[in-house]
Amino acid sequence: MAKKKNKDFSVIFVLGPPGSGKGTQIKLLAEKLGYYHFISSKIGKNYVNSHNDLETLRQMDRYKKGLLWDKEWMFKVVKEKTEEFISDKDECKGIIYDGSPRTLYEAEKLYEFLKDKIGKENIKIIEIDVDIEELLERIEKRLICSKSSEHVYIKSEKLLPGISCPEGDGILQERDLDKKEIFKVRIEEYKKETLPGLDYLKKQHDVIVINGDQTIEKVHKDIWLALKQKKK
Repeated sequence: MAKKKNKDFSVIFVLGPPGSGKGTQIKLLAEKLGYYHFISSKIGKNYVNSHNDLETLRQMDRYKKGLLWDKEWMFKVVKEKTEEFISDKDECKGIIYDGSPRTLYEAEKLYEFLKDKIGKENIKIIEIDVDIEELLERIEKRLICSKSSEHVYIKSEKLLPGISCPEGDGILQERDLDKKEIFKVRIEEYKKETLPGLDYLKKQHDVIVINGDQTIEKVHKDIWLALKQKKK
């Protein structure tokens, strides 16, 4: 007997290289749709903080160096948390993934798992396409709040390291992962690990490609219009 799929639950993947602005777009979409903003790195760190076995500690060491979590470990953590949300459909009607999938392994496993659980028609995939060579310049200008990494800003005369966060009670600061030497490692990891996963998804599913070399507002508008067209 075939398993009954949860047709009332939807997920969106938003993919793109580090610094492409996908976190900002995911936050805007999550607020508009009422979906859970599933930050894989945050889920991973929460798991690390609640476990002290040697494998988990090894994963945290990789993360601090700018490397991806091991693919099998990351999928296990993401799958467990996703199942919790799907089971609790009265509280959560959908997920937008921020940081998953990051490997071919995770793309294959997570896509097949979700297709089985909620149906292919309830999966949307968005690629934010940007010029990777220009990302380093963009990332060097990025600031985050010391109390919430979800508050992201671009350096300007009014927004500088050390001043108060406009949206919280923290202080604006540069993120260690955005330092030039670490960011270059992240870009190489993206090319080596994440792009093959994106190529796999493009063979399995219709992927919405959005030009990320635009203003935040224009990128968000393009994403929203594309999602509305998909519903027709």
